Amino acid sequence: MNLSLEYQNTILAELLLEDGLLILSRGLRLFGIICSLLKMHVKKQNLVLLLNASSNEEQSLKEGLADLGMRKPGLKIVNSEMGAKERNALYLNGGILSITSRVLIVDLLNKIMPTDKITGILVCHAERITDTSTEAFILRIYRQENKDGFIKAFSDSPESFTSGLAPLQNTLRLLHLRKVFLWPRFHNTIQKNLEERGPDVVELHQPLSVAMNGIQAAIIECMEACLSDIKRGNPMIDIDDLTTEDAMNKSFDLNIRLQLEPFWHRLAKQRVYVRVIPKDDEEESDINSEFPPNIHPVLEELPKWNLLGDIMNEIEHEIELSNKQSQHTDNLILIMTEDIRTCSKLREYLSTNQNDLKEGETRGRPMLNKLLKSYFRNKDGITKASRNLHQSASKSKNTDNAENKVYKKSESASINERTDKTKLKTPYKRVQQPPNKRRRVRGGSIAAAIVSRNPTMTTNITPHSVDNEIKEIADLSSKNESSSSSAQAQETGFCQDELDTSTFSSHFGLIPTSSLVVVRPLNGEDDDRLLASLKPKFIIIYHPDPAFVRRVEVYKASNPNLSIRVYFMMYENSVEEQRYLTSIRKEKEAFERLIREKSTMALPIGQMEVNLETSGNFALPTQNTRIAGGGLTADNLQQIIVDVREFRSALPSMIHLRGIKIYPCKVEVGDYILTPKICVERKSISDLIGSFSSGRLYSQCEAMSIYYKQPMLLIEFEHNRAFSLTAVDDVKSYIGMNDISSKLVLLTLTFPRLKIIWSSSPYETVQIFQDLKKSQDEPDPERAMAIGLEGGEDADSDYNITPQDFLRALPGITSKNYKRVMSRVENLKELSEMSLTDMQALIGEQYGRLLYDFFNKDARV
Repeated sequence: MNLSLEYQNTILAELLLEDGLLILSRGLRLFGIICSLLKMHVKKQNLVLLLNASSNEEQSLKEGLADLGMRKPGLKIVNSEMGAKERNALYLNGGILSITSRVLIVDLLNKIMPTDKITGILVCHAERITDTSTEAFILRIYRQENKDGFIKAFSDSPESFTSGLAPLQNTLRLLHLRKVFLWPRFHNTIQKNLEERGPDVVELHQPLSVAMNGIQAAIIECMEACLSDIKRGNPMIDIDDLTTEDAMNKSFDLNIRLQLEPFWHRLAKQRVYVRVIPKDDEEESDINSEFPPNIHPVLEELPKWNLLGDIMNEIEHEIELSNKQSQHTDNLILIMTEDIRTCSKLREYLSTNQNDLKEGETRGRPMLNKLLKSYFRNKDGITKASRNLHQSASKSKNTDNAENKVYKKSESASINERTDKTKLKTPYKRVQQPPNKRRRVRGGSIAAAIVSRNPTMTTNITPHSVDNEIKEIADLSSKNESSSSSAQAQETGFCQDELDTSTFSSHFGLIPTSSLVVVRPLNGEDDDRLLASLKPKFIIIYHPDPAFVRRVEVYKASNPNLSIRVYFMMYENSVEEQRYLTSIRKEKEAFERLIREKSTMALPIGQMEVNLETSGNFALPTQNTRIAGGGLTADNLQQIIVDVREFRSALPSMIHLRGIKIYPCKVEVGDYILTPKICVERKSISDLIGSFSSGRLYSQCEAMSIYYKQPMLLIEFEHNRAFSLTAVDDVKSYIGMNDISSKLVLLTLTFPRLKIIWSSSPYETVQIFQDLKKSQDEPDPERAMAIGLEGGEDADSDYNITPQDFLRALPGITSKNYKRVMSRVENLKELSEMSLTDMQALIGEQYGRLLYDFFNKDARV
């Protein structure tokens, strides 16, 4: 990942000169710049932290540093699996560490991380930094205790900085930065570097088929109607974001799909297959051997497959010409798709041998037939499972439904009778042939496999006849596959995978590069390494992606001596084309807005100071100044004990922001200890429902009632969300026992001293906590950690938190026995392999039976 382009070196020089936020267009090797920046700080006395990087990005950075000659010590990963003492030793030794935010904030508050020794912090995905994020909490503490260390932030998502009021200015404030570096694709330096040595690009616009055009128009029309209904029914929402163009984005599609899921079963059966009445003089050989004789599937191949075949033929022809002129072997072909599923389909399509196809059969027909049969088998299995469920449910009904039962049974019997008669009238025997044929031949033609109009064709399909046809096809396919597998097993003595041995070559050896065709899905920053390692001569972009297009441009500009041809495939006048153009336009508009905001935003003069006492001053007026000593001094700050598991939420950050001192501890009872008498268990709405279902909330409230005089349950809603458990329209006249409100009432009746706190947001929760702590004693961390522990147990043990959470969620594991299990069992694997006798000896007869049954339950039943 050497930086060989001018714009890359300029960006690196700017970041070395001054702290700031870098916003770069996607696909311009952002992580290559981060790798080079990390390399310059690889010194034994330096401690550089990397925040907000995913596991894949961490691996990419490790490999990038290895390419730069920094394999050792390289990038070290720090997570919750490491003990506190081990992490402290790692911090003192220095180096480049990628650390999770929750672990780092706990170590900063507990002084395990020496803040004064941190050389600097690099923040990835700066667009995710918000007021309530843990990263903002970390940077606030870091800048408060370390004024000399650097902070550098990175982002390749400019669209994320365009929503809200002054988003760029707010992000810089949270990052404690004053400088922003904007590098869009239309920057003069980038344009100069990429366009003067660009690759040879061939744009291919494939027209949509008639059916695809009709489907696209119908879907867009439906989307427009749905969006209009949403606008009319919700006048409070932002109408500007509800456009058909915005709805084409993938995130919007997922939300719409959830609403349209109940309507997918209404797909017209006529567009899947048709029943054809065979003529009397039709020969047996003309009947489709893959399906029953009266079923002809209507399968339409994607137009891009034909275009891809033409491209492969053109490339193959050019390779043959170049081999005659000179002996060049670097002719690797790289095909990039958007997902793994498309990769598998293209591999199977390209490996199908045209010479083995039947007359009139297209190249994609065998694969489509196999997919259709798989669909029928799955649907038949679901139908059988649904039928079994209905039968078991009907047995449990009372005698009032006896007549309905008789009717359903007689109807089912008549359907089965008609199905049996149909099978007897149309005897059928399929000629055996090996399934899953695959050929490794490039190119090929394609034709539409659509049944023409025929006077003997009928589309009068009833739901019962459709189910019968599906069952007939599934039974036929299962019968053929079982007979094929049994015959194979008799020959070899065991059942093998269904592979066509005729597709294998007798030659064994390395495949030359000139004959390789690599099909890969788009994978973000890893695509840069893919291009550098494969060095393809021909690149086919099957699905348009602006980021990958730029990666190819950067790759070609960095290797001007390489000859690269890019085939850019796109459906003409389609949603795919619109989505591609919209993403480019939105990125450009986002950068233009950022440039304008950068020129007008207000920045603080001098170094931004962060002081815990001053940052919490706005909380001081809540104290009662009429009472002598009621004022809050810097030497007598309020303090709250917080369970370390709670740092996944935003509340600890908000508490610290209000000037309240936080003690992170492993607390066995409660989540927040406000005073020696007040203990609070915090639950979000989703956590509240899950805790009621598992029964965990009962045991938590029971423990709080035993050890604290004022146990409290905090039900906290998310910020800017409705402050209600259920919508007004969903309120029923009758409240059942399984409703949340009923369970809350039973909980308060069971524990009379339990108080319930309703909070609309974390901001409101902090204010409630401050009111509860007025004129109260401060909690003792040592006592809080000791509560709930058995005698002789150490509160400062080095057990990992994540395995503890998993262990305590198992059946039979309680707050009283989980410590004993951890002290006597090495890990969860050893626990799962214990016998029933050993488990009962460890945690008791009843709990041991529950745990043993959980580990040894057959998941297939």
